[in-house]
Amino acid sequence: MRLSILYKYTLFLAGVFACISSQVKANDLSVEFSGFATLSMSYSDDSDIGFSSNYLNESETGFSFSRDSILGGQANITINNNWDAVVQGIYQDRSAKYFNNFLELAFIRYRPQRNWIIRAGRMNSDLFLLSEYPYVGYAYLWARPPHAYYSFASTAGHYDGVDVEYNNQIDDGFLRVKLALGTTTPKLTAGDEQLTITFDDLYILSAVYIKDEWTFRAATSKSDVSNFESMPFNTLIDSLNTIAPSNIWPQAAHFARGFEHQHHSINYSALGLAYDNANWLIQAEAGKTKSDWMVVPSNNSGYVSVGYRVNEMTYFGGLSIAKNKKNTPEIVTPESLAYLPEAVQYATTELIEVTEYAVKRTIVDQKNVNVGAKWYYSDKVVFKVQADHFIIEPTGGGLWDIAPELGIDVEHNVNLISFSASLVF
Repeated sequence: MRLSILYKYTLFLAGVFACISSQVKANDLSVEFSGFATLSMSYSDDSDIGFSSNYLNESETGFSFSRDSILGGQANITINNNWDAVVQGIYQDRSAKYFNNFLELAFIRYRPQRNWIIRAGRMNSDLFLLSEYPYVGYAYLWARPPHAYYSFASTAGHYDGVDVEYNNQIDDGFLRVKLALGTTTPKLTAGDEQLTITFDDLYILSAVYIKDEWTFRAATSKSDVSNFESMPFNTLIDSLNTIAPSNIWPQAAHFARGFEHQHHSINYSALGLAYDNANWLIQAEAGKTKSDWMVVPSNNSGYVSVGYRVNEMTYFGGLSIAKNKKNTPEIVTPESLAYLPEAVQYATTELIEVTEYAVKRTIVDQKNVNVGAKWYYSDKVVFKVQADHFIIEPTGGGLWDIAPELGIDVEHNVNLISFSASLVF
């Protein structure tokens, strides 16, 4: 039985047990509603390169009021001392308008004793320092979480499954260790085409230790690619598999296997560190993706951010980077192509060019520096201003919507300025 089926049964049984628990009394049940929102206006100075804050959202150029704007709501349902549930939904400018893309959390939680927690349902992935609040703009410094790092996080920001947590006080600090099992199916848009990937048999092991001003986090995960739906890629794979005999283009079979989703898995590891002494706020994260699937190539990413508080103002600056780990596969046009019929030459040459574009288009290689300020207007409202400069290296625009005619083999520089107001209610 696949794990995804097990999770559905686990969630169902957890709900049943919660409802029939002999400890539940009508006056124990309570529901608390809360919300958060960000209204943002931003401007990108390159009208030919679309920017989105993560893989799930629409890419836009020029002025935008929707690029980082968000509205979210959450219900915390207390059943009794041992059982509770959380449901969170958000509305953002998603490129694929599916209910699944707007439901962030929907889990039931059981505390058998003080140090243990068991959850089942839809939960945050707990791979990052911002895992608990990636959409609550009030809670972090920047106009958006660091682009080069958290864009990847959006594809696995939540999962459907179960997790078990152990927490305890250790040496004047607080330790939390969590093991999670699940599956996730993000629906994305690449260009004008929709793309769906199912990551099955997802395992996440994470640990967080908090002591005084310091927070340490380490996490690792592994998932199998069990399904991949993309009309352009599926068409390309079919075309590569039709090349016969193989000596027409010997590399065709290699690239077909590289794009196919079968027998591919993705490993991700991350480290995070935060320091907050009321004046200085320093935060850094580093992640490593290991993959042999050409659609999601291996990469390293990370950022460092430094903030300093002066009364109600916090001034900050930072650097983030994402870089492909492996050399771009070299595509070789066979010499024998010149001796084939003209129609075969044309079709094979066109397929080689499309394959080369597909290989290069997924690669991420960029740097970003930013400066900004956050004004704590009240205990519920903050205002932010931020300026970003992005350097997109040649064949490194995987996080950007770059028009094909601009060329993906050249460097691009993009400036982005953002003004936002974030509130909680």
